[in-house]
Amino acid sequence: MAAYTLLTFVRPAIYIVLLPLYLAEFSESEYGIYNLMIDFGQFMMIVVTLRISAAMLNQYYDYIDDKKKQRKYLSSLYSFSILISAFFILLLYFFGEGLFNAVFKSDSILFFPYGFTIIAYAILSEINLCYFTFLKNEKDIVKYFFVILLQVGLVMFFQFLYIIVLQKGVGGALIGMLMANVITTLAVLLMERNIITFSPDMAMIKKSLKFSVVLIPYLMIYWLMFKGGRLFLERYTDLNLVGIYALIIVLTGVVVLAIDAVQSGIRPFLFELFADKKGDKKQISLLTKMMVNVPLLIIPVVILVGCNMQVLTSNASWYSINVFMSMASVVVYVLVFSKLFYLQLVFARRSDLITLFSFLTVLILLVGFTYLIPLYKIWGVLWATLIANVCMAILFYFAAQKVNRIAFDYKSIFLNPLLVFFTLFAIEKLVISRGWSYGSFGLLQFLIIVGLIILLNVGSIKDYKTIFVNAKQKLPSKG
Repeated sequence: MAAYTLLTFVRPAIYIVLLPLYLAEFSESEYGIYNLMIDFGQFMMIVVTLRISAAMLNQYYDYIDDKKKQRKYLSSLYSFSILISAFFILLLYFFGEGLFNAVFKSDSILFFPYGFTIIAYAILSEINLCYFTFLKNEKDIVKYFFVILLQVGLVMFFQFLYIIVLQKGVGGALIGMLMANVITTLAVLLMERNIITFSPDMAMIKKSLKFSVVLIPYLMIYWLMFKGGRLFLERYTDLNLVGIYALIIVLTGVVVLAIDAVQSGIRPFLFELFADKKGDKKQISLLTKMMVNVPLLIIPVVILVGCNMQVLTSNASWYSINVFMSMASVVVYVLVFSKLFYLQLVFARRSDLITLFSFLTVLILLVGFTYLIPLYKIWGVLWATLIANVCMAILFYFAAQKVNRIAFDYKSIFLNPLLVFFTLFAIEKLVISRGWSYGSFGLLQFLIIVGLIILLNVGSIKDYKTIFVNAKQKLPSKG
């Protein structure tokens, strides 16, 4: 499990590793454009293949006793993804420029080459996601390790080449990402010679689309919650402020990466326990406790970095993010709950409930963006997102418990994070009221919060280690 968790974290974390490069080479407005294009690409990943790859998460297990059907299912989904993507890229080639002009205010944000390049990148990413999820379900760590590290290495190489060596700026950064995905796709096709079929099983496709299409609204909501703030800031403010906010989100996004990495690593094992009608409730409780508590450790690290940006860049314009770091960390961490309860609903195949509650949440979010951003700018984005995230978590919790009840350890799931954040804000208020610097706050909170999190989880550390090292080993019977 540790390997899957680490690899899930590594792939998106490369943009954190490359952050000093971006801050050195891009101005605030250029960094704003770059992140807006990344956001647009991630939105395209939701729609270009009708997100059929999401069906691989659970419908793979419908054929768990028939390896031949599992391979046929992979081939059908992968081939259909290519077919539907070809249609979308042709459509966007002719109408994408008009879409860009309608969405973005700035004349600096161009569909050719920026938009079209990121769309091509998104299409290849989504096509390959079917295969990546299949490998994870198969627990084929060797192939999964290879394709993920190949993609990561290529992105780093090509971005360095296009940004530093060839001096191609934002356009070069996007081309570097596309080139990495092209080569990764070729590697997948070479490894899996039979992955493409000209006669996909349409019954499998229809069954998958029935699940994935109604899931799209939730995925759009999730995109809006985490990415939509930059889009609204671009509409109501300017690209410089978008760049500043983008840096905040990139840094606090490490918390989301940790949440996704832990949940992605645990998810196949948790779903197996769900599938077993006699699944060990103690193990389920421990796994869910781990999902919520482990990502907490990332928060003090992120705040430490955000409050000491002078270590990463000499450009003082970036230093202003320090006042937002604590609040932004809370905003993104709340996603751990909605994502946990989302997994319950996904396993129960209640994408209808996911869609309904996602729609309600997006209304709250859009109202918040519309009224708060013009008044409070970055603070407006954070408050609007926090309110929406909390609403989504509450709605998902009650729905998930009704369709797939889990005996949570409520103290560890809810009270531990509450105590951590209460302590965090108390430290910030104390430090700032005494006239100390945010750099001092970053260091002090790091020492105290890390110690507090370890103390709160000291009784479960051995169990966490057991899960990571050998997930199939019998866990202790304690909760």
